[in-house]
Amino acid sequence: MKKKYSFWERITSDTPSFFKKVQILGAGLVAISVSLTGVGIIPVAVTGIIAAVGTTMGAIAQLAVKQSEPDTTASEK
Repeated sequence: MKKKYSFWERITSDTPSFFKKVQILGAGLVAISVSLTGVGIIPVAVTGIIAAVGTTMGAIAQLAVKQSEPDTTASEK
């Protein structure tokens, strides 16, 4: 049976390496959108969308949990 994590356990548990890379990519998108805000040619709506996508990527990737033991429920059937 799979362990059900509370919200706090999900945030504080170890994150898989793929999702750590997604977090870095999301933070990079936010940094790019902040730096593009100073450019007068690019609309504010575009930089706002880039910032929202980057923030969402980072937040969702933080909730991924590394499995400590293999999931055997699929092989038992």
